[in-house]
Amino acid sequence: PTAAPTAPAPPPANPLEQQGAALQPRFRAELNGLAQAPRYTIQASVDPRTGQVTGQMSVQYTHRSAQPLTELVFRLLPNAQAIYGSLSVANVARNGHSLQTTLAQGHTVLRVPLLQPLQPGQTITLSLAFRAQVPAGSGQGYGIFSRSRESLSLAGWYPLLAPYQDGWQTPPVPAVGDAMWAETSLYDVRLIVPSGYEVVSTGTAIERQDRAGQSTWHIVSGPAREFALAMSDRFEQRETQVDGVRLHLYTLPASAAATAPDEALKMMAAAFKAYVARFGPYPYTEFDLVEAAVGIGGYEFSGMVYVDYNRRVHGPFEQYRYLSAHEIAHQWWYNLVGNASVDEPWLDEALASYAAILYLQYAGDAQGAARLVEGWEADYGLRRPGDPPVDSNALLFSNWVAYRRTVYYHGALFLDELRQTLGDERFFALLQRLQTQYRYRRMTTDDFLRQAEDIAGHDIAALWARWFR
Repeated sequence: PTAAPTAPAPPPANPLEQQGAALQPRFRAELNGLAQAPRYTIQASVDPRTGQVTGQMSVQYTHRSAQPLTELVFRLLPNAQAIYGSLSVANVARNGHSLQTTLAQGHTVLRVPLLQPLQPGQTITLSLAFRAQVPAGSGQGYGIFSRSRESLSLAGWYPLLAPYQDGWQTPPVPAVGDAMWAETSLYDVRLIVPSGYEVVSTGTAIERQDRAGQSTWHIVSGPAREFALAMSDRFEQRETQVDGVRLHLYTLPASAAATAPDEALKMMAAAFKAYVARFGPYPYTEFDLVEAAVGIGGYEFSGMVYVDYNRRVHGPFEQYRYLSAHEIAHQWWYNLVGNASVDEPWLDEALASYAAILYLQYAGDAQGAARLVEGWEADYGLRRPGDPPVDSNALLFSNWVAYRRTVYYHGALFLDELRQTLGDERFFALLQRLQTQYRYRRMTTDDFLRQAEDIAGHDIAALWARWFR
């Protein structure tokens, strides 16, 4: 077993400069605007064979709102019974003094009362000791916190600061949909793992040391919503490059597959190229697509995505292509431009769904794009007056079919009609503007409507009402 770290390594003298390793040189100046973003320094021991994770972390938080803060709030997402496994916090301290904590919402919310209120503009640093147990098998929930003989998937594996927006945002973890919602932060992570395992994660590895049967990986994230990773001693890696970004594909071995790894890499590069053209440049140095056992097909994180192994090996190419294109698009609509994933999930899911249309058209497959739209219309129909509006809260749904119909596909069909209303030039200008104005921030439905009407130059209330009222 790997040794448990005793304390997180101290942050570097100039953490912003070190974070630049995860960004292309032309985008490193953007870090200056994130000087007050939350900063995580984590050191953790991970044993993929037992699923045990033991770690220490420090979090530096600067209060940027107008009212004093009396507590800090973290999400312990693995404790959501329908989705993850278990995560516990043994101690929370400030300047070496332990603080009292309380757990709420099925142990998915950790509240840390402060001895003195944190005033606007003030910064606080807390230290946390934590332990996680990753369940065996992928049948539990999404499969994004799971282990098998082939690989280990770690999402939400550490205490994650809740977003602060007129108070700490701690919505219940929905039965369907995405609970992963966090403010853009900076991560400095050291992982101790058994030798022979490849670590695929958010960010960029800046150092790796192998000694006495262990590997220590030092990784910086750049601007990231969260920090996810996958591990395996069986990954097969392929790499290509688009617009200065290294694209890595990590597949698991298969004697025969419906889609060969080289074809998957080619598709990945084509989608990435289309999104750079339509949405704007990708500022990071690399992006990873890694195969995992994900029951819902795929899942997005900052700098990487999981795509279910079975979709490439057994599924039709068209379905695998759509799934991969959808997940890749979340790098723009989720990671760069954030949204409240429980309250307004359409903002990233509908844009990621419609992105697959834009990719196919950009790649010259207009017929494939048309088939996708026709399939959505045939299977799910246009929104009827009694149907839930596109911007429905994820908590309103109890099954994936109803959730996807409203949030993914009615949302994508709305975007298609909006594109017809605006015309291609203004529609693509809208997407570029959203990326520019809300980069590393949170976008709301009202923000989207305001920008769309400004680009249109006229009221689009009638169109909006058909889908959102």
